[in-house]
Amino acid sequence: MASIYYFSKKKKKTNKSILKQVTYALKQRRSLERVLRNYRAMEAMAAAKPVIKVAALCGSLREGSYNRGLLRYAMELTKEEIDGIQIDYIDISPLPMLNTDLEVNGKYPPVVEAFRQRILAADSILFASPEYNYSVTGPLKNAIDWASRSPNVFANKAAAIVSVAGSLGGARAQYHYRQIGVYLDLHFINKPEFFLNAYESPAKFDSDGNLIDPASKKRMKKVLLALQAFTLQLRGCNFNLSTTSEFPRQIGRLSEEGHVLTPCTEGSLAPPFPASTRYKLGRTSETYDWYDLETCNNERSVLSQFQNENFSLKNKRYTPNVRERMYKFGLVASWVFFLIVIMLNNWVNSIEDACCKRNVFGRSLDLWVAHS
Repeated sequence: MASIYYFSKKKKKTNKSILKQVTYALKQRRSLERVLRNYRAMEAMAAAKPVIKVAALCGSLREGSYNRGLLRYAMELTKEEIDGIQIDYIDISPLPMLNTDLEVNGKYPPVVEAFRQRILAADSILFASPEYNYSVTGPLKNAIDWASRSPNVFANKAAAIVSVAGSLGGARAQYHYRQIGVYLDLHFINKPEFFLNAYESPAKFDSDGNLIDPASKKRMKKVLLALQAFTLQLRGCNFNLSTTSEFPRQIGRLSEEGHVLTPCTEGSLAPPFPASTRYKLGRTSETYDWYDLETCNNERSVLSQFQNENFSLKNKRYTPNVRERMYKFGLVASWVFFLIVIMLNNWVNSIEDACCKRNVFGRSLDLWVAHS
């Protein structure tokens, strides 16, 4: 009997261990299937990612310019690490100084027209400029003036600016460029900002003007990712880039359940307006084919116009009004808490009035008040 009991107990233990192994194997299989689903989804998104064309302009004409070195590194990033971006570096040195007498019968000089067409063909602009006399550089300002001649080929484009300069890294020049962009309907990304002091240690560039600082390289990559995401948003594309960027305000993010947003295709990008179209500067032109961006930082007026229609999740619907509802709920909860505090205060006061007027030492409060 003892041997039978021993073998039956051993068999139960064996069955339990087998059950644990089977359960563990099932869990591993489910996790592996989940990983494969996510990988296939990301692979499909990468295959459907539209390629955006970025026009790169350097504000310095110097051959060994550090700002030109930034643009060279940006081009390397798009070839090796970042997919979906094609950078077209445009040399602005051949442009003549702005002179409206050079416009004959509404036509520009060939070199100017070629420059304008390359800007027009781009989806976004990347500026790299030093700081001259606390402000913008003459060559780049001249190029901007030529491109802004009617029709303004900068309008309805995303933009980013990076700078290498002295102590402040070109911050003052960047803010002047942003101010110019307001009139041009050129929409700069808000974050990240890239200022680089070229004369700080350790060295940021080598003797050939190439960027070698690891921290600056990471920041440059973040700028390109943010520009890519913002460009797609301005074009009405809901492609999700949250796996590679740290700025979800501009790009959206994956849900906690692992659902992915439906990627758009290259054909869904809104085409730019033709160069021959004559229009007035400002947001009243009928030639605009883009979402209302009067307040670029207003999440409801900018993002909800296409989030409500295009941001469809796998099993759910994205609701951009969640933040507003949470704000209202918090406001109501704070008022309820305030009322509860008032009621508790009144209740404590009533108890003190109703209880026996004696202190903790057993003496009458009336006598205590009289002696005091």
